[in-house]
Amino acid sequence: MFVHQQRLRHLLRPHHYRDPDHFIREKQGLFRPSWQFICDDSELPKIGDFQTMFLLDTPIIVRRHADGVHAFQNICPHRHSMLTCQATGNMPALKCQYHGWQFKDDGRPSKILEPRAFRPWDRENALLIPVRLEKVGGLYFATLDQELPSLREWLGQFYETIEARYSAPAWKMAEAWEFDAPCNWKVPIENTLESYHIAEVHPTWMGGLLPDEKLSEHTLDDEWTTLRYRGDADPKGRAAWVTKQLGGDVTHFYHHWHIHPNVTFVMTDTFNYMASVVPTGPMTCRVRTRMFPLWGTGGSPWRHFVRQTAWIVGRRIMKTIFNEDRTVYEAQQRGITHSEHRGVIGIREERIYQFQKYVCERTGVAPEIDPAIEAEEISQQQGQNLSNEEMVS
Repeated sequence: MFVHQQRLRHLLRPHHYRDPDHFIREKQGLFRPSWQFICDDSELPKIGDFQTMFLLDTPIIVRRHADGVHAFQNICPHRHSMLTCQATGNMPALKCQYHGWQFKDDGRPSKILEPRAFRPWDRENALLIPVRLEKVGGLYFATLDQELPSLREWLGQFYETIEARYSAPAWKMAEAWEFDAPCNWKVPIENTLESYHIAEVHPTWMGGLLPDEKLSEHTLDDEWTTLRYRGDADPKGRAAWVTKQLGGDVTHFYHHWHIHPNVTFVMTDTFNYMASVVPTGPMTCRVRTRMFPLWGTGGSPWRHFVRQTAWIVGRRIMKTIFNEDRTVYEAQQRGITHSEHRGVIGIREERIYQFQKYVCERTGVAPEIDPAIEAEEISQQQGQNLSNEEMVS
């Protein structure tokens, strides 16, 4: 059952999905005090492998060193050049592309051309600036906030499950898939938080039906929301059979976790994925996904065949669903750009209400009052008070 049993206020207004000033407040109030997904451990298999990206507005480089994976700001302390402009690659030495300064694993310079030209040496201003990087399972997360609790504390009760369900060899990161979307970052997030669109946007997924409320369980928290769904989406038992063949646990549950502001984890018995929606502008974003099929252990030809076949099927289903969602992202953003409606949220969309409440609290937005809903809430409260008085008498 859902937590709420009456429609809810749409707390954000259309301009919150397009306004540059509000976008700046979101970056400072939502994204800076958070851990942001970077990459999976398998994406940096060899010493020297690196990835670069922007963490908010800060360029960073994540590289596998001899003693592990480290992250630094991708800026040389010499004359401010980015160390590299490549998105990925292998760098035998951590070196600046401009003047060739090389750096040790801890960010200290190791080799400088014509060092006598820099006497007396300014030790404090010659270091790469480190970026906090922590890991859960095979997933690396980074933050620019030095005061933020550890990743384990930030994920709280979810940490242990993520550690187990996003780690090799039982679960293998089989594909990294990313795409740019012409919409505000909240559009894909809110899409994934509700099942109301499934019958229309994904007509073949559940036979054109909405997931049964009696089989759906929402949990709402200030920092996260979850969905647990048990349904008969596999009447022939094929997924359960695959799970047993690969040594997994059969539960028949679909879990969807959203950690505010922008990270989601989806888990089934045979297929997991995580997605991070990264804002790139007030009305643009990048959706970053990592797919983890159940891989199991053991290398028999039969098990190899089962895992490969299941992965091909799972990948096709997942990409079909994502591509169907992508068709409405732009349509919604185009509508938001011109809309004068207040908006309304149904009980099936209550996780969106909780998310919008979080955004409002973190950015200082005072939600407008919906008179109709306010009247309903007052009426229900009066009815509850009268019922309580009757029970007392």
